[in-house]
Amino acid sequence: MENELFNGLLVNYTSLNSEEAEQLARLADEFPYSQVIHNLAARSAQDNNLPTKEKLLNTSAIYSTDRAALKSMMTASRRLRVERQRTTVEEIEKPQVEQTSTTISTDQLHEQLRADLATMQESKRQFELIIEQMESGKFEPLKTDPEPETKIESVKEEPKAVKGTEGLIEEIKTTKKKIKPEGPKQIEQIEIIDQFIKAQPTISRPKSASAPQASNDLSENSGLLGEHIVSETLVEILLKQGKKEKAIEVLKKLIWKFPQKKAYFAAQIEDLRK
Repeated sequence: MENELFNGLLVNYTSLNSEEAEQLARLADEFPYSQVIHNLAARSAQDNNLPTKEKLLNTSAIYSTDRAALKSMMTASRRLRVERQRTTVEEIEKPQVEQTSTTISTDQLHEQLRADLATMQESKRQFELIIEQMESGKFEPLKTDPEPETKIESVKEEPKAVKGTEGLIEEIKTTKKKIKPEGPKQIEQIEIIDQFIKAQPTISRPKSASAPQASNDLSENSGLLGEHIVSETLVEILLKQGKKEKAIEVLKKLIWKFPQKKAYFAAQIEDLRK
């Protein structure tokens, strides 16, 4: 399509006929990355009530980088057609107020067209780069798999008996030092444990009529830890003590605390119940 003819379509985009609409539809297929051509094709198809008007409008919306510009073009009121003719000597001597206004509008459309073409070329370049990376195997998509369980190094020494709440805190300190953080989530869990130990270095035992008895059951004191220490680390400690039911209760709390990992915690609960 010649430049002069295309400029005429730009100027008269609100008064195009069906033949010009079909030409623009074919032009959009030849230049799919041009937002202006897609917008012109959608507007002309709408004005002439072509069967492809809905399809062209949807395609224009997909390629559009500015929905406001698309809406402005689709809703602009229809104007009389401006026929571009050769300028004669007599016409040069006459005031050209309307022609100047038309020229300014055309320049703006040309500027928009150049900007759109540059944007589309950059988008095409990035798309081709991604395809090239995927074909070469260098492109790694985001993984949504659940984080692996915290790995705890095996301890050759026999576990010492834990006495009361002070023993539980000491056990948490010892276990925490042996954990190698493998991700942001595990680092956050260790920070929560550090904050708890700083805030509650010792926990007084509840008063009871009977004499205090030593116990290795961490689950009896888990209620004193509150929601701040409900984590996968606590589950590991409870499983280490052989308290599966308490570990299941903590996993249920983790489901409410981290609903995005519901399937992961539910699978752990199912494994513990087997």
